[in-house]
Amino acid sequence: MTASETGRRNPDLQGFMKRHGLFAGLIGVHSLAAMTTARFLGLAYDNTLMQSLATLFGVMIPLFLMILCVRTLLLMAVFERPARPLDAFVGKIRGVLVDPERMIGGAFALFCLVVFFDSFTYFKTVIPHVQPFDWDVAFAEFDRLLHFGYHPYELLKPLLGTPEMTTFINGVYHFWLFLTYFVLFLVCFSVTDQRRRMTFLLAFVLTWAIGGNLLAMAFSSAGPVYYQGLGFGETFVPLMDMLNRFNEVSPVWALNVQDLLWEGYLRDDRLAGGISAMPSMHLASSTLLALCGFAYARWAGLLLSLFTFLILLGSVHLGWHYAVDGYAGIILAILCWKLAARLSRHQPANAQEKAVETTL
Repeated sequence: MTASETGRRNPDLQGFMKRHGLFAGLIGVHSLAAMTTARFLGLAYDNTLMQSLATLFGVMIPLFLMILCVRTLLLMAVFERPARPLDAFVGKIRGVLVDPERMIGGAFALFCLVVFFDSFTYFKTVIPHVQPFDWDVAFAEFDRLLHFGYHPYELLKPLLGTPEMTTFINGVYHFWLFLTYFVLFLVCFSVTDQRRRMTFLLAFVLTWAIGGNLLAMAFSSAGPVYYQGLGFGETFVPLMDMLNRFNEVSPVWALNVQDLLWEGYLRDDRLAGGISAMPSMHLASSTLLALCGFAYARWAGLLLSLFTFLILLGSVHLGWHYAVDGYAGIILAILCWKLAARLSRHQPANAQEKAVETTL
């Protein structure tokens, strides 16, 4: 039996705990803080953990696995061309499923993230109860000052000011959710580089906790789409009127989502997801995806950087964010990535990495 086979069959439990201890600990503290906040504010902690797990294991994971299976089959058909394709495919699948380091570590990381998103959502939805939307006017004015006296959406009109381009950028913007979860899934079950894996996971939790909760509460704002509804004036009425006109020609799906969030806000429905603009978590998480891409391959980093740029354009053009929300999200993600890289410097190698070191 080779060293790598031994590593696969006998997982290093002590190393596993060391690798995931800080990650799980941060999420545990975050969840405890959410429950404590709920008790202090008297606002019920609506635990949606089971619902989230059902969605994850009933919908998202099967979809991700199907995509990975199709990818494996395509690679085999184009590059490997084995004499017995079915046996080769089954062998690859079996090799993944019988790898305890990959399966246990991946399942544990996914479960921790579901727990984290549960407490994250609670914090996000109680923001208006703790801190009213006080920063929109300041951010709108800051945007105008930064962009030579223009609001950023006005500068984007020559590029995106058609129904077709708006539908395209809206499609990219909505694709963000799928791509983020897919990359999280891949990283959770990765066994090739534990330091790189944990850097991404720690950076993800830090970015969302600091940006999506702490900073969102400190700089509470709703975004251009809700500017008029909150009584701040008609600065962004031309933008929203334009999007509604475009929607009559080509679909602008963001408008439906924005209406649902607004209705949830008016009903004080915390299950609706909450409204928060500063910083843009779309931009923050997309930046993390790009940094993760560069950690794996230059082409992946460049492709995900282009995706991040399109998300920045979409966040402004669709009325979700002020441009400064996106800039802040990008800066925050880079800082959290650097911090996470330092925290994960001494990650212990897993069994596969030790096996490789043994053979060198």
